[in-house]
Formats: sequence, structure tokens, C-alpha cells
Amino acid sequence: ATNTKKETRFQWFFQKRETPDGQYDPETGVGTLCIEELSKEDKGIYRATVSDDRGEDDTILDLTGEALDAIFTELGRIGALSATPLKIQGTEEGIRIFSKVKYFDIEYMKTTWFHKEKRLESGDRIRAGTTLDEIWLHILDPKDSDKGKYTLEIAAGKDTRELSADLSGQAFDDALAEHQRLKALAIIEKNRAKVVRGLPDVATIMEDKTLCLTCVISGDPTPEISWLKNDQPVTFLDRYRMEVRGSEVTITIERVSSEDSGRYGVFVKNKYGSETGQVTISVFKHGEEAKVLEKRVQAEVPPVV
Repeated sequence: ATNTKKETRFQWFFQKRETPDGQYDPETGVGTLCIEELSKEDKGIYRATVSDDRGEDDTILDLTGEALDAIFTELGRIGALSATPLKIQGTEEGIRIFSKVKYFDIEYMKTTWFHKEKRLESGDRIRAGTTLDEIWLHILDPKDSDKGKYTLEIAAGKDTRELSADLSGQAFDDALAEHQRLKALAIIEKNRAKVVRGLPDVATIMEDKTLCLTCVISGDPTPEISWLKNDQPVTFLDRYRMEVRGSEVTITIERVSSEDSGRYGVFVKNKYGSETGQVTISVFKHGEEAKVLEKRVQAEVPPVV
């Protein structure tokens, strides 16, 4: 805008509605409206106006039809040019080959993957996809037959770009080793002994009552189970009982007394790992405030490092 003065007002409009996102610099006379991550929702008529006591002037941009297509095509070209060299990465499921991009639009950018010059299609072991900033190929359960040259072809308008990576030799061996390592860790995490849910942080109960605590465990093979009281093994005799039904473990303490107060833990273990779920049991006497005793019991429980 030129021939402005201090009182001149600059406004941006989109579809006849004023938008507060625009900026205006009175020093340079430049008005700017930035649209981040342009999408079809931004299609429409844009209008910039300047006005003061002398009158009003405006300029209009029709961002529809061919004008919008031209912008998206150019963004696609820029996105294709921004693609980084292909990288190879071992994953829990297999081997990933990918390129990072600054922009990707599935309508204006087309991608094709090739293995040894043969076009690849998504199937049981091959998955291809994109995000706003990445183009990727995932090879599941990799085999020796997956070795070789991989090429990514990115088409944007009339422009085409190709990127290649050689998945053989040390590159294949390293990716396969990382895949096997991550897969083994996933198996351990999936199958290791865990206390899944059930135990509260604190269980408060009046003396002479029966306390039942149930938790759910998981693990394959089935975990060994033991209970601890203040870090010492619990002996299941007389008033103490433990019952295991499938994945549910229940400890029952009959006719609880103040001596039963303390920090309890259920310890589960199998060949893949172990875990402890903890609960503090607070037993209060008839007529005694439960909250007061709860604080006292917690204070008496020795700290654990």
C-alpha cells in the first residue's frame, strides 16, 4: 500500500469475513497474510483493503480453480525437491526405508517404489505410505530375497525425482540385526511377568474385619507369585490365604489387627522378567479415625531405595 498516513487502516478479508491473522507494516506499507499448511479449506476469495478519511481501495486474489491448483503443484514440486536421501532403519516388524520431506500432498504428489527396477505393490509383507513429512516403505519379516536396490520415484506435476538405496551387504546385515534386537525386546516386554491392575495405593480397614485384595497379573510362561510384607516373605498360614484363578491373584487376611498394617507387595516373576505391585494396608481400631492411622502407618513403613 502506498500514499498512506497514520490513520490509514489495513484489513484482510476471506470469503467476505475479516480475518485477524493478517499483518501490516506501516513503515514499509506491506500487508502479509500467512497460511500455514495450505489445504482445500483455504480455497476462496481473499481481499485486502486500505481506508481512511480520503476513501478506500482494495485488491482481490481469487484462490480457486486453476490458481489454487498451480499453488499446490508448486508446493508438490518444492516437497519433492526437499526429499532427503533414503535411509534404512531396522524396526520391530522389519526394515524401513524412508525419506523426509518438508511437505507432502497425496493429491498433487505421487510416489512409486521399485525393487531391482520392478514396481512394488503393497501386500502381506510390503507396506508403503506417507505422512505430512515422510515417505516410507516397510518390509515385514525381511528375507534374503529382499536384498537389492530400492528406488523411490516422486512425481509432482511434470517434475519427477528419483532416490535410491542399496539394501545389501552391511546395510542389510545391520538393519536385520537391529530388527532382530527390537523384535526380541518386544517379545520380552510382551511376555514378561507384570502386575497389570487391581492393587490400590492404600487399603484402610477396621480391625477384626476380613481383608481381600485382588490384582491381575500377566506373563508367558505363567509367572511365579509370592507376597511380601515390609520386604519379607508372607507365610500363608492361619489367617493368611492366597488364591490364584487364571490371571487373578487374591490375598485374604481374616480378622485383621494392627499387626497386619504395613507395606505389602505381590512379586511376579518368569524367565522374561519380574515386577512388584505394592499396597499399604492400614488397620484402625474401633472408634479410631481411619485417616489419622493411615498417616501413622505410612510413617512407620521403612523407606525403600
